[in-house]
Amino acid sequence: MTSKNLVSLRQQRLKRRKWRRVALIFVAILIPILSAMAGVSVYLSKHGKKSIPVQLAERVANWFVPPDYAFAGRDRLNILIVGADYDYDNKARPLPRPARSDTILIVSLSRDGEASILSIPRDTVVRFNGKLHKINAAHAIGGPELLRQVIEEQFGIQIHHFVQITFDAFVKLVDLVGGIDLFVEYDMHYDDNWGKLHIHLQRGFQHLNGEQALGFVRYRGKGYKKFCPKCKVKITHWDPRGDLGRVERQQLFLKELAKKLLQPRMVTKLPKLASIAHQYIATDMSVRALLSLANFARQLNLDNIRTATLPGIEARNSFLGSILIPDREKAPQVLSELLGHTFALSLWEQGAGSIGGAIRVAARHERGKKPREIKPQVEEEPTDVQAVEGVPLNHEPIEVIPIEPQLPQPPLPPTAPEPSTTGGTKVEGTTGTTTATSTPSPTKEQSGQSQQNKPPESQPSP
Repeated sequence: MTSKNLVSLRQQRLKRRKWRRVALIFVAILIPILSAMAGVSVYLSKHGKKSIPVQLAERVANWFVPPDYAFAGRDRLNILIVGADYDYDNKARPLPRPARSDTILIVSLSRDGEASILSIPRDTVVRFNGKLHKINAAHAIGGPELLRQVIEEQFGIQIHHFVQITFDAFVKLVDLVGGIDLFVEYDMHYDDNWGKLHIHLQRGFQHLNGEQALGFVRYRGKGYKKFCPKCKVKITHWDPRGDLGRVERQQLFLKELAKKLLQPRMVTKLPKLASIAHQYIATDMSVRALLSLANFARQLNLDNIRTATLPGIEARNSFLGSILIPDREKAPQVLSELLGHTFALSLWEQGAGSIGGAIRVAARHERGKKPREIKPQVEEEPTDVQAVEGVPLNHEPIEVIPIEPQLPQPPLPPTAPEPSTTGGTKVEGTTGTTTATSTPSPTKEQSGQSQQNKPPESQPSP
């Protein structure tokens, strides 16, 4: 080895030693600073105050996107939330067209910090294109734009923006926040190979991941009602309310998800959240408007959010299947209370409020006479073509058969989960025992039933 090479090696070693010393000095200075910040943050959080990183993030957010920016000078902002999956062909390939919407929500925000959520059942019957349709067909025909137009014209609700969320986005979002803890009121077992939907949840306290949460909000009482052959479990409680029961679960779940999303630790997950929104969510709002809404949401008291479902009368038509006829008297009251001046009564009366004139309800049983008992049969759902095409409106009203509202079975009072050795909570599921970090208390409706209302072990099919 030459003298030049020796000199070069010595110089390289000296440079490495120099950088090592600089790195050690930097770490020696940085560690006490970070430790001090962490200690202050822990102290503040224990005393109910915001940590230093959260305070810095809030100041930057208020400077860049003020909470009221998304309102654009309005007093109230209505956002249409649409949840929809893909339609598949006979080879299980997704079709390049909008699908019927499973979830239709209107989130109404006021500048003074109030919020309300209106759920429109997907079986609600509306009138457009000269035909009677289920409202979820509007999304399949013209996407969120047509659905928005139908809601404005038929219900008199002013829609300022829309957000379309795919089921993939929902699953990834729930997994991002670490899952949701809640009480599952009913046994839920359903398999749809064509639609790639498999729901298997047992009644009890559960920690739901993304896939399980999707099944929770999509289940509507169909499927196995006495025994699940796939899971080999007996079903003792199932929800007979159909789409109305699903709507209530969606409202409950949204509140729990919002609590997770608004936790301070979610600040560190904003890049992943933005990535999910970019890939799986479609909206007509700008990025700055979305950030403004996120900033506004921090001011909301989630426990005071008002929720309601569009009132209606359940019925059945031979062509459309199960439908919900908007209640001419109750619905305007609910819409006015939740939406304020963004609800136009005149448009309602000309649209959904006049649906009754196009429908003839079959005669009910006479009073005093007990209807003949008929063994329950499996109802055939209309095909996709029927559901999308709708029923042409002629001079004669279409006939529907009224459906008596089915009250949910009174579930047994839930028992508190047993504490596990790992410090979590044992949660009984369909595939064994998992561990959840928290156990939310059941609602009054879940725990207020007495032992004398205990349902039998098996229930008849609806």
